[in-house]
Amino acid sequence: MDGAADTRGRIVAAAERLFASGGEEATSLRAITRGAGVNVAAIHYHFGGRDGLLREVLDRYVGPLNRRRLALLDEAE
Repeated sequence: MDGAADTRGRIVAAAERLFASGGEEATSLRAITRGAGVNVAAIHYHFGGRDGLLREVLDRYVGPLNRRRLALLDEAE
C-alpha cells in the first residue's frame, strides 16, 4: 500500500471507529487526526473536509447496500 492510500485508510478507519463509539456530531476532526496519526491538512487533502470524510465512511456501508437494493429491484422487474 502506498503512503497516500495508507494515510487515507488510517483516516477512514479512525473516523469510522470514533463515529461509531461517540457519534458523528460529537467527534471532532482533532480526535480523528489524533486517532489516525495525521494532521488536519491530510483530511482536507484526501476528503475536502469533514463532510467528504463522513460521505466516505457512510459510503462504505450504504454503497454496497444500495447496489444490492438496485440489483433486487432489477430482478423484480
